[in-house]
Amino acid sequence: MVSLRPADGEVDVQVAATAAVMHLSELLVWAYTLESVTASWWRTDHGSLHLTVEGRAQGVRFHVYGGIGFHHCAGLVPLAVDASEGVSIDELYTLRDLLAQETEVAA
Repeated sequence: MVSLRPADGEVDVQVAATAAVMHLSELLVWAYTLESVTASWWRTDHGSLHLTVEGRAQGVRFHVYGGIGFHHCAGLVPLAVDASEGVSIDELYTLRDLLAQETEVAA
């Protein structure tokens, strides 16, 4: 889903719900295409890990977000319920790669 806010020069993008590894990959594609990128994650009280990537492209601010089930994180994300923190793009890559390895081992 994409929401345009032309008056603010901003675009919100919700990444489509997919498997955890694919979902993280889609967020990382956005992170790669944007400038001045920041990222954060938040563990909800509903069992999800919400992920946000923000940055700019051509002067427009992008807010790209999505979420995966916290149970997919396999203890790799040390967040208490309702806690959030900023993360590096490298941390998102690492989480994606470790989850991909777990998926391969399980298959």
